[in-house]
Amino acid sequence: MNEPIPLTQSAKYQNWYQNLEKNQVTINAIDPIYVHRAQKDGSVLYALMKIDAQAPEGDKLNPICFLKGDAVSVLVVLIDQQTEDKYVLLVTQRRTCDGSLTYEHPAGMMDEEDSSPHEVAVRGLGEETGLQIETDDVKPLFNRPLFSATSTSDEALCFFYYERRMPLADIKALDGRSTGEESENEHTRLAIVTFSEAQQRVDNIHGILAHLIYLKEIGDYELMRQL
Repeated sequence: MNEPIPLTQSAKYQNWYQNLEKNQVTINAIDPIYVHRAQKDGSVLYALMKIDAQAPEGDKLNPICFLKGDAVSVLVVLIDQQTEDKYVLLVTQRRTCDGSLTYEHPAGMMDEEDSSPHEVAVRGLGEETGLQIETDDVKPLFNRPLFSATSTSDEALCFFYYERRMPLADIKALDGRSTGEESENEHTRLAIVTFSEAQQRVDNIHGILAHLIYLKEIGDYELMRQL
């Protein structure tokens, strides 16, 4: 493995710093508390930063920032080609903060070499599902990234959705499939559930919102009323 680039030269750090400058923040000091890197190439995955900075109004900013960079999330809707029933593909994993089992849409962080959120969504979806994903079939749900938190993290999420008609047996065959990279301590499995079940199991607010925006986008108000 090549020598990893310093944190301050990483794309995540530089984008974050440029946004501070763009928003006319006065930066007095930045001290990295912890930096976590990918084992395969040493790239920065996330970092905990202590900052001394002031907003243009003169107020101090929160002194802690969790640096993650941009990420993508994809709502995957698999449609039974005989009945037109909709199933949602979810990823199950343990939350780092409390160890609870969580259900989420397939998602991934933008790496240093990634050029666009759309490319990351297409590539990541193919890797997680094993399906041949056509680029044009992955569509944006929102026209801009949305922040996952008001403060404490710089993470911005880019949302997409993907529809595919398949035989029900092929849809169900994806249920329980192991995914993730052991070398990166990723322990994930796929879960195939009905749309109503997905609305109950997903426990992050942006995932719930993605369900509703998707149903509005395709005009399925009957299913929306059932949620």
